[in-house]
Amino acid sequence: MSFVTILALGLSLLVAAPTLAHLLRRGRANEQAFPPASLVPVARATARERSRLEDRGMLLLRALMVLCLAVLGAGPLVRCSRVALGRSGGASVAIAIVIDDSASMKTQLPGGKTRFARATEGARELLASARDGDAVALVQAGKPARVTLAAGTDLQAASKAVSELTPSDRATDLDGAIALARAALSSLPHKDKRVVLLSDLAGELPKDPGKDVWAALPELANKVDDCGVLRAEQSGPRVSVTLACSSEQAAKGRSVRLVGKDPALKTEMRLVVQRGEQTLTLEAKPNVATSVELTGQDQNPADDRAEIAPESRALSLAVHADSEREAVVTGGAPVLEQALHALSTGVAVRPLAELPREAAELDDVAALFVDDPPGLTPETRSAIDTWLEQGAVAALFIGERAHDTQLGASLEPFLRGAVDWEPNAAGLNVDVGSFGWLGAEAESLTALGAKGRARLDSALLPGAEVVGRWGDGKVMVARQERGRGLLFSVGLPVSVELSDLALRPAFLSLLDQMVSEALRRRGPRESVAGTEWWFPPSGALQISGTGGALPTREADGQRVATPESAGRYQIALNGKTETRFITLPPEEILTPPHQDLPSDWKPSQATAAPQVDASPELGWFLLALVALEIAVRIWRLTRERRAHGAIQPTLP
Repeated sequence: MSFVTILALGLSLLVAAPTLAHLLRRGRANEQAFPPASLVPVARATARERSRLEDRGMLLLRALMVLCLAVLGAGPLVRCSRVALGRSGGASVAIAIVIDDSASMKTQLPGGKTRFARATEGARELLASARDGDAVALVQAGKPARVTLAAGTDLQAASKAVSELTPSDRATDLDGAIALARAALSSLPHKDKRVVLLSDLAGELPKDPGKDVWAALPELANKVDDCGVLRAEQSGPRVSVTLACSSEQAAKGRSVRLVGKDPALKTEMRLVVQRGEQTLTLEAKPNVATSVELTGQDQNPADDRAEIAPESRALSLAVHADSEREAVVTGGAPVLEQALHALSTGVAVRPLAELPREAAELDDVAALFVDDPPGLTPETRSAIDTWLEQGAVAALFIGERAHDTQLGASLEPFLRGAVDWEPNAAGLNVDVGSFGWLGAEAESLTALGAKGRARLDSALLPGAEVVGRWGDGKVMVARQERGRGLLFSVGLPVSVELSDLALRPAFLSLLDQMVSEALRRRGPRESVAGTEWWFPPSGALQISGTGGALPTREADGQRVATPESAGRYQIALNGKTETRFITLPPEEILTPPHQDLPSDWKPSQATAAPQVDASPELGWFLLALVALEIAVRIWRLTRERRAHGAIQPTLP
């Protein structure tokens, strides 16, 4: 509070003036002659008068008026902690409120309120200061950022949307959220457009901060000491627990312990006093412990506990290729296998010596790539069909050997019947425009130099979609939905002797599309909050987690579920059940809030006006006090005149 503000509020000391006036007002009473008093002897006595207030009601009224005047004078200089909009010219404004709903927003502030609760409170304060004609959009900054409410002038809808927000265990996406907020306001006619950021700022900021962002609640960005459990997994007779601590202080004196149905279970281990991630191993037989938790307390108790996931194998990409025919000149792995390694998806690549005969052999496989096989046996076809129902992708690259299928073998479920191989020594052109879904890399298919092709047109199954063509319009790449799975058929083998396909950037882009689709459909057994799970549009589907049933939405002809909170989820689809786990992103604990904000992001008189503006109310109250004093004076004067008129004293 500035000296000027203190001086303005000091005017309230003038309330002593009416009090002093009332004390000085008391004097000697007017004497009235009383004739019989002359018969009484005069007594000489000294009486001490006591100072006391008269007309205490009037004194209270006048004191209140002085206090009102003091507050009115200091009002424009006093600021409060409320978040409000400032208007430089009085015109309507357009604001996009970005509310961070990431896991770090569950951290408690002094007083017990969480960062997220303060952020939503600030959003409501902003909306309370909005006027008719102002436009409001709402964006959530949990990764990936998303628009919760499109820009509009319906302030009640905005207030309702804010009241329905809940915190999540997502990572933070401030850069994406600010970009979405600016895009939401770009088409509005308002000249004054602002992005209000309500976040702890524990995330990557935009490279170009701009001047339209206002970090309205800097108190959310205070550093805290926090340890959290990222994941816990059963591995034989042991439980592996991965934790993260934001500081050494947060880890001091704390342990991680097992929690189970047996109250006698007291296995625990001390944390290493360090900042960063650490993995501890506790002895526990399977099904003995259900979860792990941290002892002690910190400022974010929401991440101190996690359920134990059962032992499982990670997903992989399976490749079947003839190593003798497709090995590179250096004698390394086949080209297809090396290309999948080059994608760096983080998913293991597993070569298959022979094609699977049972679906169980593909349990941990997200995508299967088969290069120029001499047909598929009935056992392999059945295994692939059953495996696809789990949600996966299979890709078949067809070459010369497709025409010479073995007895009883075929290319189903990819294609039907025999597929002819058409040699062409002069080379074939590709319709680059039909591969636009591969992005800019599609241009690399020009002058492919193919020495032949598989004729797919007559072999496509009903429902197949052509997604790539040759220059003469013939089918080069087709895809087909198969239950929860997806099949790709490519009319060229990977062999570098027959074409340059494997040497072009478009080939890697094609593989990347297939792998991404596979991971999306299969759904990882373990993922972070905000990961989308995709399911077929039909069939009985139920997803339940710690917070109850998880809703789904329609997107691209599929059903999509997005888990928001860490924990165990049970998925039941057409009578088959599976368990998935959502884990906590480590950056939500390890990334400190930004303390050095861009200067343009800090509040100014033009962007924010959290001031005490009670002048209208105080003005009316002051007028009411003046009117009340006038009324009291008139009433007293009238009563005194009536009293003097009724009793007339007689003088001697």
